[in-house]
Amino acid sequence: MLRVLFVAAVAVSLASCATPYAQQGLTGGFDVQELRPDVFRVSFQGNGYTTRETVQVYWLYRCAQLAIEKGFNGFEILSDMQFVMRRPPADDRQGPRLSSSVASLRTSIPVSADEVSQAAAWRPKGDLASRSVEPIRMARGGGAPIFIYTGGGAAIPKPAIEGDVHFLATPVVSAPPKVFNAKELLSQLEPLVKAEKCGVGNVCPHVHEYLLPKGKLR
Repeated sequence: MLRVLFVAAVAVSLASCATPYAQQGLTGGFDVQELRPDVFRVSFQGNGYTTRETVQVYWLYRCAQLAIEKGFNGFEILSDMQFVMRRPPADDRQGPRLSSSVASLRTSIPVSADEVSQAAAWRPKGDLASRSVEPIRMARGGGAPIFIYTGGGAAIPKPAIEGDVHFLATPVVSAPPKVFNAKELLSQLEPLVKAEKCGVGNVCPHVHEYLLPKGKLR
């Protein structure tokens, strides 16, 4: 009985915190699907306590980590994505009423027609007889919150990101917010991922320098 109560208490405790950086489980996490050896569909699902900022940091971190694990130097985002970006103080155009610590903007990463046509030709690995004749649809769910309705009728937003990334073997020069050098991005995100968290376990608010073109903050 004590063991059951302990497990229940742990479950309640976990359910009251933001989703950690981990493989997908009961409270969310990352998931990876291989579309071809150099193209992967990466997703991260948060729970009702997770901020969109945390979800996109973990998604980018997983993309960079996976690229290195697979022996690549970097990656290019293929899907249409919407990132929430925290403004640097010099870019705060909202006036003194809005502090740079809370001001944010969105950046859109459009996908080209060439990328869509290439994605339509990809097929999953495996037995040819088991392959679908339908083309793979490119993931287009970048940054969209999913609303889960409770019994009382209230809507709880659960932010999630899903996008396709193309891993690059040649030397990569970062061109954010679309192309990233994996080791460089990891070095920028690792302090955020491994640092002490804010609030109920979220990545602490920060200026998203890694999503800005080089020299943006100067």
